[in-house]
Amino acid sequence: MNRSSSTMILIAMGVIAASAAVVLYFQLGLSAGSALMIGIGLMLTMVTVQQPMERRRERAWIESRLAEIAAVAGDGEAEIEKIAARLNRLEQALPGRVREQTGELAAEVEVVGELLRQVTETLAELESTVDGRLDGVNARFGALERHMRQAEEPAGRRPRRGRPDDYSDEGRGGRPDDGRHDVSASMRNALFVPDADPALEREVERLIRDEQIELHLQPVVTLPQRLVRFYEVLTRLKGASGLVPAAEFIPVAEQGRLIAKLDTYQVIRSFQILKRLTQRNGDVGLYINLSAESLASSAFFREFQGFLSQNRAMADLVQFEFRQEALMEMGPLEIESLRAVADLGFHFSIDNVTDLRVDFRRWSDLGFRSIKVSADRLLGRAPLVTGDIHVEDMAGHLQRQGLTLIVDRVEQEAQVIDLLDYGLAFGQGNLFSSPRQVRPEVLGAAQAAAGAPTRPAPAGNERAGAARR
Repeated sequence: MNRSSSTMILIAMGVIAASAAVVLYFQLGLSAGSALMIGIGLMLTMVTVQQPMERRRERAWIESRLAEIAAVAGDGEAEIEKIAARLNRLEQALPGRVREQTGELAAEVEVVGELLRQVTETLAELESTVDGRLDGVNARFGALERHMRQAEEPAGRRPRRGRPDDYSDEGRGGRPDDGRHDVSASMRNALFVPDADPALEREVERLIRDEQIELHLQPVVTLPQRLVRFYEVLTRLKGASGLVPAAEFIPVAEQGRLIAKLDTYQVIRSFQILKRLTQRNGDVGLYINLSAESLASSAFFREFQGFLSQNRAMADLVQFEFRQEALMEMGPLEIESLRAVADLGFHFSIDNVTDLRVDFRRWSDLGFRSIKVSADRLLGRAPLVTGDIHVEDMAGHLQRQGLTLIVDRVEQEAQVIDLLDYGLAFGQGNLFSSPRQVRPEVLGAAQAAAGAPTRPAPAGNERAGAARR
């Protein structure tokens, strides 16, 4: 019984006791004390009788509720027993049904496995055959290379160690790299550097000294969002008949000892551009191509190091880029130069990667943070030496070494689709945007905003590396 009912009964008993006391006092003539005592006794008697009755009613109500709960629990237990029985029957019948339904599939898988084994054996035999033939070809090219070097020694010519944007115009311009010049890296140095045209030499020297240089930017975007995260700075010379591509003027600049001046111009203008970019987006960085020859110039590097010291605030946004071939040819002098730049907080990138069987942990410790591999090489459409790590797992492997794998020379949407499973975070290529010129007025505004920075190595003619080697 609820609280309100108990309260009403108690009030009613009080009214009855009071009424009885009044009647005894006024009607029967009892004294006030006697009437009050009789009323109180009547009240206590009614309370004593009512309490057991109320407890019996509450007990009966609780027992009925418990009976209902027990009935519901019994029904639930029965349902659980039914479900358990059904699960037991299903568990007993499931293995047989699975074996029955997957028997044919297992047989087909065995057949496919046997075919894959045969294909693997065939590919291994083919690879051994190709390797044997390549060894013969490389031996022939090696002999030819030695012969060419002997012929070039009287003229004082040196093999090239080009900048990353050298040999890469074709890939960035839409013609995929077929990889045929990767048969021998040294062969390219010795054979594919023809005698420069004297007119071209004079033209390139004039253009560089007059700073007739254009800077082009190509974005590096995040995948799959395609948001611009970096830009790569590419240089072109403004000749009388049009732009001179890097593949033509870089060899001439290196032979004429003008590459340091070219790198000087590019570095200064790149930092000016970066300052302008960070005014709109503080997270956008730059890849700046450098020649290994410049690192060997004491005049260039002394001023270059001082310039970087003045711009350490932007160190996290800049990566200086080198070709893998030039990187592998660096001597102790260039390595120490890299360490000095890394001590200032700047990082590096490796471009034109064709061989992944290198100690990337060593390069990471030197300050390298990213490597660039062309889409065709990652997809197996151009030569790429991978070693024991599968190319699809290379991004994760490099990330554990402290490096980010960037796919460049992406020309088609189909390439992006094929590369989705490779775990790549960044991409670069004409599919996202072709290299675009930085307008002169933008450079002028950037230069005005940045002030007059210190110019590293104004002449660029000194070659300390040549003297030390």
